[in-house]
Amino acid sequence: MTAGIVVLTVAMFLALLAPSAWLTVTRKRTLAGPPPAPGEPELLEVAYLRGGPARVVDTAVARMCEDGRVSVNSTGKLKVERASADNAVERALLARCGPDWGTALYRLRVSLQFDAAVDGVRSSLVNRGLLISAAAQQRWRRAADVQVGGLVVGGVIALGLLGMPATLPVALVALVVLAGGVKLRMTHGPQETKPGFTRHGREFTDRIGTAGPWSVRTSAEHPEGVAGVVAVHDTIAPEPDQPYLHQLRLAIRTRPRTNSPARTSKSAKSAKSSSSSSSSSTSCSSSSGYSCSSTSSCSSGSHHSGHSSHSSCSSHSSCSSSSSSCGGGSSCSS
Repeated sequence: MTAGIVVLTVAMFLALLAPSAWLTVTRKRTLAGPPPAPGEPELLEVAYLRGGPARVVDTAVARMCEDGRVSVNSTGKLKVERASADNAVERALLARCGPDWGTALYRLRVSLQFDAAVDGVRSSLVNRGLLISAAAQQRWRRAADVQVGGLVVGGVIALGLLGMPATLPVALVALVVLAGGVKLRMTHGPQETKPGFTRHGREFTDRIGTAGPWSVRTSAEHPEGVAGVVAVHDTIAPEPDQPYLHQLRLAIRTRPRTNSPARTSKSAKSAKSSSSSSSSSTSCSSSSGYSCSSTSSCSSGSHHSGHSSHSSCSSHSSCSSSSSSCGGGSSCSS
């Protein structure tokens, strides 16, 4: 019995401490990332760090409108003035536009965010050591899941040891360690927010928005002009304002219409109900025609007696009423 309690105690503390230590080390390595690549991030990379894929698209549109390669009219439509691109994102943008006013800016913003060219911007930031790679993020999540499992196992053993007077002090210590492990999971768990900065990436992103020439909001003083101010501070920041920035702000507030599953299901159900109703109406009309024919046959026997004829007319009247409700009154009248 004593040997069993010792084994349970050792297993309990291993379950509580070992996964927590693994989570701590994994978090530290993930946030540290690889050594930063030499050189500073480019314009679109800065835009991704500051605002994700949407900011990349807004920056590309602002750059191409600023130098006259693309125009935006007062209705929010795009037109290519000069088909020239400096990077993959701009080439993807030109592929969605044409020489006429046929492309809505708000639709382009949505579709271009999911283009492979924008994913390439994120990949370059991972290679620079500014964003966490998908593989590193997965390892962090796995370590967090294992730590939660260890806390559950250790907590169950600790609750079992609470019922034994000889192991009560050990169980209480284990519960304190369990509480510390829960707190560790809350503070050292994987980052669920995107884009998932490394420590160096977070420091650079915060610094570029508050210090240095890139932090200015006047487009004339920014090293990258209007597009640079958009990349760092969003579309509401550049001074002086530009008409295409106004259209960008409107596009940000516009959401493309999509058919929701619930609405599609409801429409299908309504169409099915309408089809059934039409079929029932056709069936009723057919039934009505048969009833009228029967009454007509009844009327043909009116030469036997006047009383019979009167009764037949009464039946004929009933048929007429029934046929009218089904849409076949004209047949009964004849």
